Amino acid sequence: MEQGISIIICSHNGELRIPTTLSHLRAQTTPSVPWEVVLIDNASEDDTTKVAVSSWADGPVPLRVVNEAKLGLQHARERGLREAKYDFLGFVDDDNWVAQDWVLVAHDTLASDPALGAEGSVCDPVFEVPKPKWFDGFHSSYAILTDSDLVRYREPEYLSGAGLCLRKYAWTQLIHQGFHSSMTDRFGAQLSGGGDTELTSAIRLAGWKIRVEPRLRLKHFMPAERLTWSYLRRLQRGYTASQVLLDAYSPHSVSMTLGFKQWLGHVWWCQLASSVLKLVRRPNALFVTLTSSGEHRQDVIEIERLYGRILGMLRVKRRYGTLRRHVRHAPWRLRRSEESTSPRDRTSV
Repeated sequence: MEQGISIIICSHNGELRIPTTLSHLRAQTTPSVPWEVVLIDNASEDDTTKVAVSSWADGPVPLRVVNEAKLGLQHARERGLREAKYDFLGFVDDDNWVAQDWVLVAHDTLASDPALGAEGSVCDPVFEVPKPKWFDGFHSSYAILTDSDLVRYREPEYLSGAGLCLRKYAWTQLIHQGFHSSMTDRFGAQLSGGGDTELTSAIRLAGWKIRVEPRLRLKHFMPAERLTWSYLRRLQRGYTASQVLLDAYSPHSVSMTLGFKQWLGHVWWCQLASSVLKLVRRPNALFVTLTSSGEHRQDVIEIERLYGRILGMLRVKRRYGTLRRHVRHAPWRLRRSEESTSPRDRTSV
């Protein structure tokens, strides 16, 4: 791997969004190390590639376009990993507008701490239309992370994919030791996610440090169609369904001792029954959810999350317990006897 940083943009049908994203990268404070921009065109059906190449004419560094025919954000990210030529990776969505020093800060902070496997960015929203009154209460669902959020927690268990920066070695080491993602993440227009959560959780469990870097800053563009209550309901349902498999990475799952009660936690039908029971115990909220928009009602969102979890459990079935056991006993996990050893000091398989 060469010293430098590869900025990876994963885009599906992003011809309208990509020019502004690239304009912010063009305006970067020139780092003292090599960098590149890699656009992963993820099965786009519009002119994403053509518009991107035109927008980057005479850009400060090379722009490479790679076509990934397999639809899904996680497939695009993994293709970006394979294509990147430098030892650090910076992931920018096609609706992210990075600060002028983002590339420089991303590289220098990773270079200054060999034990740092991943770092996230502070991400503020930019609205196409006036902000809905309910938005602040659900902003994390839109990959928004503000300065006030940083005050509430200091040691994250995972990081968001918007503005995510990674040490390439940390990811490839996971793969060499048997890790593979169970998530497809966002899939075209389908509202799902979790690939960034799974990857950064695994990096942390492997013994690397992860953190949010306050100096890494970007803005996340919020188009009008994503700022409706009906979209929020679908978002909550879809994300909860896709994140069922992330139970395997919870502190309870990876640390619990064997026993009958703990064994039940691995059984998908037990988890399914628990969610169904919670749903039927809330008939009033369920009725409102089924018969109206339920705008501004927190209990309606909670019903959508329960419904999403039930859908997710029905989809995964036996994979649920299998993945929980796999993560608990994964060879890439840092064992307690190794906690004093830096991941760089351990030999990769």
